[in-house]
Amino acid sequence: MPGGIGSGRVTEGPFPFAIRQRVRFAETDLQGVVYYANYLVYAEVGRLAYLRHLGLRYDELTARGLDFTIGEATVRYHAPLRFDDEFDIRVRTGAIGRASWTFDYAVDRADGERCAEVATVQVLVDRGAFKPVRIPDDLRATLEAPAR
Repeated sequence: MPGGIGSGRVTEGPFPFAIRQRVRFAETDLQGVVYYANYLVYAEVGRLAYLRHLGLRYDELTARGLDFTIGEATVRYHAPLRFDDEFDIRVRTGAIGRASWTFDYAVDRADGERCAEVATVQVLVDRGAFKPVRIPDDLRATLEAPAR
């Protein structure tokens, strides 16, 4: 799995971007902790904020006839988040292939405790045919630019 959880990649190296969030009551389960699937929502929040940070706007990508879909998502849980906890979603670019790239995420409680590691593989597709396409050079350069 390129740059994924199984490789230990998420725990290595710095994350060039973070966005602070707070756990909302609706995100918790009967045990009082964040429901497991919400970590994928947190990854989406981090992913879109990171893309904006990189200067990549989703509407501009789709205007070029391109889009991306999530081809794979993995989560490894370490410690619970609870209602009203502040936490950071840290994001970095992982492996970049011909038509896909990985984003690695660390979900860290504000006290520094690592709560989860997430990885998603984005597959670039032609918006009309919904078939994978090669990552254009300008997009590849932007994804490669941040420190990983």
